[in-house]
Amino acid sequence: MQFEKELDSAIQDIAKSEYANASSINRIKAEIDFSVGLISLYPDKADEWKPLILKAAQLVRDKTTKSDSIDLASVVAEAESILMPIGKVAKEFTIHCCGHAHIDMNWCWPWPETVSVTHDTFATVDKLMNEFPDFIFSQSQASVYFAMEEYCPEILEIIKKRIKEGRWESTASMWVEGDKNLASGEILCRHMLYTRQYMKEKFGIPTDAVKIDWECDTFGHAHTIPSILVRGGVTRYYHCRTGPNKWLVWWEAPDKSRVLLFLDKAWYLGPVNTDIINYLIDYVKETGLKDFLWVYGVGDHGGGPTRKDLVRTQEMNSWPIWPNLRFSTTDKYFTAVEKSNPDLPVHNGELNFVFDGCYTSESNIKLANRVCESILPEAEVASLVAGAVSRFTYPADEIRKGWRHAMFNQFHDILPGSGIHATYEYSQGLFQEVQAITGIIRTRALRQIASKIDTSAALGVDPPVGKGADVISNGIGAGAGDLTLKTGVSAYSVGSVGVEPIVIFNGLPFSRTSMVETKIWDRDIPDNRIIVRDETGNTVAAQVLARGNYGGHKYTRLVFPALDVPAIGYKVFGIDRSPVNAISAIPESFGGAPGGGTLMRETVPIEHPDEVEMPLPGVLENRFIRVEVDPASGAIKHLIDKKSGYDYVPTGNLLGVLELYREAHNDMSAWTIGQIMNVDVLSSGGTLSEIYHGPHRATVKTTRKVNNSNIAVEISLDAGSNAVQFKVIMDWREWGTKETGVPMLKVAFPTALTDTSAKYEIPFGSIERPVNGQEVPALRWADISGSKIGSEGQAGLILVNDCKYGHSADDNTLRLTLVRSSYSPDPLPEMGKQEIRFAVIPHEGPCPVSDATRYAAMFNQPMSVVSTDVHKGSEPSSQSFAEVLTPNIMLAGIKKAEDSDAVIIRLYEMEGKDTEARVRLNRIVKPGSTAVEVNLMEEPLANSQARMENDTLVVNIPARGISTVAIS
Repeated sequence: MQFEKELDSAIQDIAKSEYANASSINRIKAEIDFSVGLISLYPDKADEWKPLILKAAQLVRDKTTKSDSIDLASVVAEAESILMPIGKVAKEFTIHCCGHAHIDMNWCWPWPETVSVTHDTFATVDKLMNEFPDFIFSQSQASVYFAMEEYCPEILEIIKKRIKEGRWESTASMWVEGDKNLASGEILCRHMLYTRQYMKEKFGIPTDAVKIDWECDTFGHAHTIPSILVRGGVTRYYHCRTGPNKWLVWWEAPDKSRVLLFLDKAWYLGPVNTDIINYLIDYVKETGLKDFLWVYGVGDHGGGPTRKDLVRTQEMNSWPIWPNLRFSTTDKYFTAVEKSNPDLPVHNGELNFVFDGCYTSESNIKLANRVCESILPEAEVASLVAGAVSRFTYPADEIRKGWRHAMFNQFHDILPGSGIHATYEYSQGLFQEVQAITGIIRTRALRQIASKIDTSAALGVDPPVGKGADVISNGIGAGAGDLTLKTGVSAYSVGSVGVEPIVIFNGLPFSRTSMVETKIWDRDIPDNRIIVRDETGNTVAAQVLARGNYGGHKYTRLVFPALDVPAIGYKVFGIDRSPVNAISAIPESFGGAPGGGTLMRETVPIEHPDEVEMPLPGVLENRFIRVEVDPASGAIKHLIDKKSGYDYVPTGNLLGVLELYREAHNDMSAWTIGQIMNVDVLSSGGTLSEIYHGPHRATVKTTRKVNNSNIAVEISLDAGSNAVQFKVIMDWREWGTKETGVPMLKVAFPTALTDTSAKYEIPFGSIERPVNGQEVPALRWADISGSKIGSEGQAGLILVNDCKYGHSADDNTLRLTLVRSSYSPDPLPEMGKQEIRFAVIPHEGPCPVSDATRYAAMFNQPMSVVSTDVHKGSEPSSQSFAEVLTPNIMLAGIKKAEDSDAVIIRLYEMEGKDTEARVRLNRIVKPGSTAVEVNLMEEPLANSQARMENDTLVVNIPARGISTVAIS
């Protein structure tokens, strides 16, 4: 303690002197501070170094406080000479100074300003490089380079020059610094594919050169991220938020993939100054390493390194009792660390949670994200199949453009909902572009497929002959551009006469039996006379859901059961007029489900058509479950599994009940959920009405007014299904303010379970989290499972949704957050009409992850319906083009290769089992083709185990792992 007291006294005296603020005095004080810090790293040197430090400090004190006129430079040099033995050790450390400009995509400014910020930042960097020949700059995000190409091509040329000189480091392995909780696994793969592809095309950067994923400001990181990154050649990760609070760890995914993760405790913004030493000492104590990364530069609104930063770096590097400061890169830093082969801790888990409000804020962007992630892979699948059937030209450029728009919208201040209103005006424009691109691709592709099918043979009807009304009905052209069925395919009618063929396309890798909605146009058929039949002659009555007028044509909206539509394939059905009452004829004429079917089909909730009925007001019942709806709340008071007799709703509770919360004011309302001040359970005040009575769909609807808003909840049950479907339709007029706080609407699912656990879908996988009421992110599904109350065994509820991400589980209750009216930075993000769909599926036993994932895929990707006419053709009435045969394997994407005619297939394992995956392929590749495992850039792997056995792809996939295969 004597040393500390004497040193502190000397430093205090220096601080009181007239020279206290001189730069040379600040220099020696910083060197003394660093010398003291080094003692904590080398305690065995304390006895040797403390006298030197004290002697140097007292020398400076004596010279600055007792002399009238002094040469400060000489004083500092003399003190430094005393400290020189310590200086030799100081120079063993190297600080890699990495200049960077954090550029937020449209955070608190519109897109034109983002472009301007990028231009001015990069122009400044170029000028500084002219002045400082050793200065090196690092920049992430392919989107900023793409913006320069589009708007400022001269800047792109400057960047090309600097990259060639080795003075501009690209840290772009992703299109944007995006959200890592709300993005699907497949789109994260596309970030890497399209970024590396672009950077190679424009700058000649090899696809394996950028080894870092730069995610400095991202709000959370799913557990499966390392397994995705490693397959894209990324082995390093840089971030600032969340984590185990250690500078360096190995971050391990469930499949044991690892990346070297640097958590920047100093943050990604800031200057070069003497504070760097405090962080260095902490870093060395923790890691034992002598190479340290310091990221500097002005950001969020761009700017980058300043001239002062660069001068300061050069000056401090010349100090003798100081570490080496180098203008450097992330690659040089990580390479130095990797060469030292440090013994680092392993973090096997997710890096969450921060900003829990961002899982729900700005509903429109959440919906846009989910839709884009569904329709882009569907467009690729439809294009491949159409190419196999009709030589349809694969629209690679258009599809790539769609992915780029979708990826841009995943920036960490866009998708999480923390941008201003202008942010979402631009993003919604991009969303509409994606919808237009994919919608017309799928429409064209599926209609071409339909044109090749022999619908005449399929339905046993000869093509019409003659002219005029004998060949084309008045319904031709009806439904032009009608996308109301939400499959993205226009409900346009080709004007078929007599029986009206439709082709139902299933874009998922397992056969499906489900209710399908379609429209027929300008046909005067009574409700009870509309029938649908398939190629085997099975006939079923269609249920009329609505009649109306669209674009000058009359329509009838129907729902009917489509049996066994093949995996990634199609099936022809015909809509016709029955001469007798078709509704009453269902049990006799339908004939039941065809035999057989695959294991995959047997695991999905809908098994085969049958009837659903409404035996009493508010009661929906089919052969699987009985649902009793409470009229005052519009929620479910009983959900009974008819096989076991178990009621999933605990006594006195309501399942699917709405809850209105009021949060206290907080300055970051879009980011964080404030203190809950009040909760109103909407258990009364509703008005119940019956909408559909069956035989295929039964629906009840509850309407209510809540403050300024009108909210309706529809609960539906389909025949042959154990899924209870909800649709919340609301005109939301609640808004948040500093004075009143934030209104938030949730839906709660209390269950008759105890000792519960909760599981959630994350990119390419799932994760179990504590049941503690915390708001957490999930993709398309969540599950709560536990022990039955008053009965033996386990059970649970799967909750799937089509546009939401915020969930929580508390004791026996699973909740989904539907809307939050945050007010900063966007004052009115949620006002207006919204429609939210979700469903619950009861299950016996623990959570069936594979089933949950498949049902979520079906819920988010309804089958597409294409109108056609009766004609001859070369294609059969039903056909599958790809089918996953292994129950615990899911297809993430299937597409044409970027630079060849090969087909790329990406699969992932869901249940934690090392698995030999098998995928049957038809027509899109030839039997016996060459199969090779590839990385995310579609480059062959040296140790590929993939092979084709006749028409079946076989590849080994590790537990919770990913495999990408090219078949040529």
